[in-house]
Amino acid sequence: MESGNMKAFITNLPKAELHLHIEGTLSPQTILELVARNNVDFPYKSVEAVNNALANREPGLAGFLDHHYLVVSVVQTQADFYKVTYELLRTCQDNNIVYVELFFDPQFHAARGISFDAVINGIDRGRCDGAEAFGVEANLIMCINRERSVESAFEMLAQARLHRDKIIGLGLDSYEEDNPPRKFAEVFARARKDGYRFTAHCDVDQTNSVQHIWECLDILKVERIDHGINSIEDPQLVEELKRRNICLTPCPVWRSTDPGPQDVDRIKKMFELGLLVTLNTDDPAEFDSGYLTDLLIGVQEASGYSKGDMVRYMMNAFEGSWLSRSAKDVYIKSLLEYAAAHGVIMA
Repeated sequence: MESGNMKAFITNLPKAELHLHIEGTLSPQTILELVARNNVDFPYKSVEAVNNALANREPGLAGFLDHHYLVVSVVQTQADFYKVTYELLRTCQDNNIVYVELFFDPQFHAARGISFDAVINGIDRGRCDGAEAFGVEANLIMCINRERSVESAFEMLAQARLHRDKIIGLGLDSYEEDNPPRKFAEVFARARKDGYRFTAHCDVDQTNSVQHIWECLDILKVERIDHGINSIEDPQLVEELKRRNICLTPCPVWRSTDPGPQDVDRIKKMFELGLLVTLNTDDPAEFDSGYLTDLLIGVQEASGYSKGDMVRYMMNAFEGSWLSRSAKDVYIKSLLEYAAAHGVIMA
């Protein structure tokens, strides 16, 4: 009974998510629909084949990204970007996500001959129509692919200038090996003049991960760290993250071969240390953990969190978001009212 009660509490909990890649939300059915629509030469011809390829991809970040970019190659037109974004917000509504910040990767698409205008106009229209249809507020974060050149990143910034009102922030993602954050110091400095908010991926257990988090703070001057789990290896870094009130967005996802959610012990330590830590799905169509409700239920069961703890994680997400203070307060008030109605009184 208690387990069912907790699942219902989490299912209906008003949610926010800060680490979710639009391009990581393509279902097998959508992949095959876009393959047919765009006449793509794609190696997998059935839902079963797509699922098998996903399950058997190489482990680690590079293996994940190799498979990810193959799948994303089926997205080719403005209408495709619209479809994927609109469907994502429908799924957010199903998960009672009321606010979400979404990553997208213009450089990967530009390298395939797809214009920045087609990418952003499709995504933005999907975001706006999805907000109206499903009541999910979304903001957009464009990411620099860190394996690409600094010149390419500057080109992306220039192309984005006409669409500045559609994009809230700038991120840094993709292959981390041999691509430290400092590589893009000048790009972030220029983007600061354009008024972007800043975040950057520091994925789990990458080479020099702790050093890279320091570079993100001191050189790029980010406001958030995506993943950032290795921060707990450096007590001085933990204190600095707390001093600057830096939000961290780990993703305790899992694959079918995992015994449970990844990194839950380290994330719990982050939580207990008082870091502004959140729970996120990353690329939910590419992990068995799926979307936020199922991920939160899995994490709660693996970690023994109380209802109050789960509310705290959602409060952290709203606090760490790039909403205005007044908008945060409205969402947090609704969250606390939900908690109180279920006997959870937050200090």
